[in-house]
Amino acid sequence: MKHIFISKTYAFLYFFVCFSLISCNSGSNTISSQNQLITIDTYNYNPGNKTAVNISVGGSAPIKAEIDTGSDMTVVNESFIGPNIIKTTESLSITYGGGQNTVSGYLAYGSVTFTTSNGTTISSESTTPILVVTSGSVDEGGGNNAILGLRMNNQVSVKLYLPSPYNQMMILNRPLNRIIFGELSISQINKFANIQGITTTCINYKIVPTQNNQCWILAESAVNYTVTEFGGSESNYNYETLFDSGEGFANFYLSPVPIWMSYDSNNVILTPISVTANTSQGPIPIPLTTQSYYHNSSGNTVNPGNNLFNYYQILFDQVDGVIGFQNYNNPL
Repeated sequence: MKHIFISKTYAFLYFFVCFSLISCNSGSNTISSQNQLITIDTYNYNPGNKTAVNISVGGSAPIKAEIDTGSDMTVVNESFIGPNIIKTTESLSITYGGGQNTVSGYLAYGSVTFTTSNGTTISSESTTPILVVTSGSVDEGGGNNAILGLRMNNQVSVKLYLPSPYNQMMILNRPLNRIIFGELSISQINKFANIQGITTTCINYKIVPTQNNQCWILAESAVNYTVTEFGGSESNYNYETLFDSGEGFANFYLSPVPIWMSYDSNNVILTPISVTANTSQGPIPIPLTTQSYYHNSSGNTVNPGNNLFNYYQILFDQVDGVIGFQNYNNPL
């Protein structure tokens, strides 16, 4: 789970950025408009069972960027950004890693460029919001100097600033080292075991967005947690759940402490837990990480960690609010 804080924002900021950078309507690219999907190569790294992609930010040299479906915007260490960005005086901070790593800096705007598997390039709009880190580092030991926040609850994620139709949907396939952007057909979507999200207030952190997409979260009923209590009896619970490719451990943000939960002095949960998602194709297992941690938090949400990304290719449909699961070897 990620938390962002931002100071004052000027109402005219978006217009200044638009006129300064000329284009506010579409990202630049060398992809044929007849292509509905583009594939970009990814690679996996540790610690944290994470996935990365190489990007350029504001005309920079290639940067190793973590793909993070649990955070919201693009974050880059300052020494790695290129010259073609617009800096602002707005200050932001964001916390990663279950509250263990806080970085801060200033809000900027610029294009994020990807190179596809066939060697063409595609760029987001020059109005893509970027947190430029001046204090701390997004690198938690894996050598990445950027994070791509790709969560569906906001209007500031880089994927929303890609040219249409590549801003519509995203499939992350960690085992086969690829991320796909574009628009699937209904028949393709229906091959996934899908969960329908619910609309929510967009979390934009006072940033003036240039997108008008709907924002989504999962209802509590979407995911079931079966716990084995003392004596061997089982009980079922539902919590709002975040499927987060960037989190190496499962984290339970609950307050007060649930009656079923036992944990040690390091907050490692000792109670056996199994997780299933309630999908269009029936319940499917959601594997937790090796260790799960308890956090006394009023959010009452659960982040199962990123172990599930080792088993499924996962669809994030920003248009319809759908998250889908399919065997990673199955063709789209």
